[in-house]
This record gives sequence, structure tokens and C-alpha cells, in this order.
Amino acid sequence: MDNGDLASGSDSGSGSGMKKKQKLDDFVDGEHKPVDDSSPQEEEEEEDEEVVEKRRYRSMAKVAIGYSINPTVENSTITDMVHIVCPTFTLDTSKLQNAILQLYQEGKEKIKNLLKDAQGKLTLSCEWMVLGDWKWTSEDIVGPILHQDFMVISVYFADENFKMRKWILSYHPHPPEDMKVKDVYLDSFKNVVKDYEIESKVSTLLVPNNVDLGLDGFRKWIEERGPNVFLIYCCSDMFRLMVDDMYKDVRVSCLMDRVRILLGWESDGRLYPTHWTYTLNKLQTAVDMEAKDVFEDEKYDYYDYPSDEEWIRIRTFCKLTGCIYKVAKELFDGEYPTANVYFHLLVELRLMLNQEVKNGDGDYFLGKAKEILERFEKYWDEMFLVLATASVLDPRFKLKYLDFYCSKSSDQGSKAETVVDYLRTLYSCYAASDIRPLPERAAEPTPRCVFYMFEDELEEEEEKKPDGYGDFAFFQEYLKFEGCCSREFHGLELDSYFKEPVLEWKKDFDALEWWRKESSKYPILSRVARDILSIPISRGTSTRAYVADKRECPEFIVALEGKLLNAMMCGESWPATLIWPSRYFEM
Repeated sequence: MDNGDLASGSDSGSGSGMKKKQKLDDFVDGEHKPVDDSSPQEEEEEEDEEVVEKRRYRSMAKVAIGYSINPTVENSTITDMVHIVCPTFTLDTSKLQNAILQLYQEGKEKIKNLLKDAQGKLTLSCEWMVLGDWKWTSEDIVGPILHQDFMVISVYFADENFKMRKWILSYHPHPPEDMKVKDVYLDSFKNVVKDYEIESKVSTLLVPNNVDLGLDGFRKWIEERGPNVFLIYCCSDMFRLMVDDMYKDVRVSCLMDRVRILLGWESDGRLYPTHWTYTLNKLQTAVDMEAKDVFEDEKYDYYDYPSDEEWIRIRTFCKLTGCIYKVAKELFDGEYPTANVYFHLLVELRLMLNQEVKNGDGDYFLGKAKEILERFEKYWDEMFLVLATASVLDPRFKLKYLDFYCSKSSDQGSKAETVVDYLRTLYSCYAASDIRPLPERAAEPTPRCVFYMFEDELEEEEEKKPDGYGDFAFFQEYLKFEGCCSREFHGLELDSYFKEPVLEWKKDFDALEWWRKESSKYPILSRVARDILSIPISRGTSTRAYVADKRECPEFIVALEGKLLNAMMCGESWPATLIWPSRYFEM
């Protein structure tokens, strides 16, 4: 925001304002008739004042959107900020709200054109946001609670610089409770696709893992206008459901409450935290203490600690959930992962779970291990093609890892050829399209936090992330295998890509950046890779990946009218320098 946006109006209207006041006083006193004696110069001054006021409110609207400030509250941060540079200015919240809606409409037209003109394909995701009842009460929130549930539609894609983008396209209150869940998702998707006119661009839908949304008709409707549509089930949802399969037995008979009291956990207002890693950490602490016979001390005699059968449940939860967490932290404890990193990490989880089933002891443990493995296998079968294709488009792997995995898995042997055939078909479709060579572009610096869904997902950038790959036995075996087998290929870009040796393994590798640099060499295949690698396999990143399907919404929006909150949340996610090219957030 320009300093002049606020400061320029502090004195500019003082002359005309005094004249207006004098005329009003004279009229009240009966000394003058209300005649129009204003000069052209005075009219120009009044017009200038209107222009300045409009600029002020547009600038304040940008600040309200960018900093998530409730624009309906008179005594807000914006008021304090304005008074610093313009003490005499009085905030009109209705004008501020209108400015926000105006900015949103302008930005929406630009976003619509950008998405329509983009050469790449788009992924739409749907999330259910709720007001966390464990955290907020009516006393904590400024203003009325108008809504508690929201449906959020976001778009993911890689731009022409091969940088991942995620923009919110719709953030609306949840419809009436009597509406079927599948209709909520279907209507939300369809309304956004029509509203932004992107019927021919959508290639992927990212949806919850455990809900039958009945999207077959919608997918057919999209495919009549554009590409075939992948239905991607959220990976973090799948992890959460596997954990829930085990946790439901720990919740019974108030076992969690008794363990919490026994260990003296501080109550933070939530007996059952939404982050399953929190539960894992606390229960593992209890298991470690039980193994050391800590609870034999006299001070624990007064507590109702778990029976032998209940300790079996707790140890089972910790052991199996620990396997899931080993993979989850590699996927989610960093920046937003591109699609190529999922395949080999989920292979590790599949093998770990199979090993637990093979070596497990006790009917209860084996039953639970088989239960969560069955859920995993269903997800694995449904997602295999897109996960494996993304892995093949990782130049550290190409076909080597897929061949290695299939050679070790008797039930997966024929799937490698299926993936190759699919990739060839996909390549042919792109080659047949009117694809112009991508322009040579310098790499853009990645904006801080561009991949994070929410501000509270930030991790300490300087902190070195733990590397769990050393514990992944199958992956270590693959590294020894790599380079031992080869395939013969003939032809154009795809075959040239396969013929070249794989890159040396490096964990911190940006596959999209590699394809950007190689786009002149692979003008068609690089576009295929850009669209496949940008598919978000999980709706949650960082700490958001460990919470329930219904994620928490920002507190300030629950008191906003529907159109206004939609404008605020969409506008916050859109690129400020692109949508509102004037200076942003300057004071």
C-alpha cells in the first residue's frame, strides 16, 4: 500500500470540508438559502477527494485480505493502522467490504483467464473445513457465529516455469444439513468448473479417501469436454483412517483418559487431539514407562492403570502406527511433495506392514495388522497407475525402480508394462495436440511458503530434517540393484529419456525444476511430466497431514457473510503481484 493512499487524504479535503460545514451552519442559522454556488475548482476538489477515498479503501482492502483482518469490525487493526497516518480518518466498514468485493471480482476475472489460457492441466481438490469446537467458543469470537462448516475448492497446477501453484477458487458455507454428502461435493466441483470455465482443463479430482462421492457422472461430463479425469484419493486421509482402525480400540472404556491421568499429561482442553502423531507420542511414552516397570512404584497405586489386555492394544497401536509415521514424516515434514516421491515411500510402508503380518505375535496384533494392510492394499490398487507413472517421470528412477519393485513382487509383475503402455499413450496424446515449444525461462526463486496450505504449517527453515531413508530396507536394496538391468527403446523423446542413465540418488531433488531445464530437449515429454508431477496426492501438508478429514477453518471468517468470506479467502491465496500489481502491504 502506498503511503500516499492514506496520508494524501489527511489534508487534501480540509478546505472543501470547511466550506461544506460553513454552508451547513449558514443554512441552519437561516442566513443563506441552499443554492449551488460552488465553483468548478471546488467541484474538482470534491472529485479528487472521492478518488483519494477510493484509493484508501482499496489499499485497506488489500491489507484486510492479506492479513486476514475482519473487515466488519470497526475497532480493528486496520483502524489503528489508518489512524497512525491519518488521525482524522473515520473507517466506514461497509465501504471497506465493498472494496474487498470489488478487488475479488477484478482478481477473479484475471484468475479465470489465467486458468483458461494455461497450457497445463489442472487438479481440483475439495476440503471440508469446520470451526473447531474444542478451541473456540462464542465468547472467544468477535461477532456472531454465522457458519461453522465450509466447503473449499482449490486448484493445483504447475505453471510455465514448472512451479507448483495452489489457489482457492471457492470458500463457501456448508449447505443445509439435510443435503447428501455426495451432492455437496458434486455441486461444489461442478459450480467451480462452470464458474471459471475450465471444463477442458481439469484432469484430476483430489477427494477424501473414505467417502463415496458418486462422481462418475461428473467425470463423464468433464471428459466430454477435455481430458480423461483421474480420481485421486488423499494419501494423508488414508494414513489417518489406518490409524483410526487401531485407535478405536484404545478409546473404549475411557482407556485414553486413564492413561492420560496415569502419566500426568497436561490437559490442553482436548482429551482426543486431532493430530494422531500427538496420540502416538504419548502412548509410546506410556509403553516405554510400562516396559521399565515404572508403574510398580507406590505412587501409582491410586491410579486405575491398564490391564494386560489393554496394554496389548496400546503396544499394537504404537508399533503399527509407528510404521505409518516413518513414511509419513518423510512425505509431509517438509515442503509440499510432488507426485514422484509417493510411490517408493508407499512401497516401504507396504513391505513393513506385510512384514508385521508375517512376524507378528498374538491374535489381536495380527488381526489389526491385517485390517490396516487391507485398507492400504485397496488404496494401493486404486492409485498404482498414477503413483507409478509419476515415479517413472522422476529421472532418479525412470523404469529402474518400477522394474525392481515388480521383480520382487509376484503379484505386481505385469503392472510395469501397464505403466509403460499408459505413458506411451499419454505421450502420443500430447504429441498429437497443438503444443508449442516452451520458451526458455530462467528459474524463479520459490516464494517462501508457496506450497503450504496455512500459515501455521511453517517449519523452521534452518532445522535439518531427519533422513529416514537409511531405515528403508527395500530402498537400500534398490540402490544396490540400480544400473544392473536395462531396457531397449527406440523412437522419440520418451525412448531417449529411457535410454539415458538415471541420475544419482539425491534426496533433496526438485523433479519439476529438472524438467524445466530439460524442456528444450523434451518439449512434449516435459509437459507430460509437468502435469503428472503436479498432481497433489495429499490434501494435507506438514502438520495438516496428521489431522482429521474435517480441518479447522480460520476463526475470523465465521462471522462473515458468505460472499465476503469467499472473497477474503480466495483473494488471500491468489498471487498479489499478479492480481493487484500495485505495491502490496506497504505502510
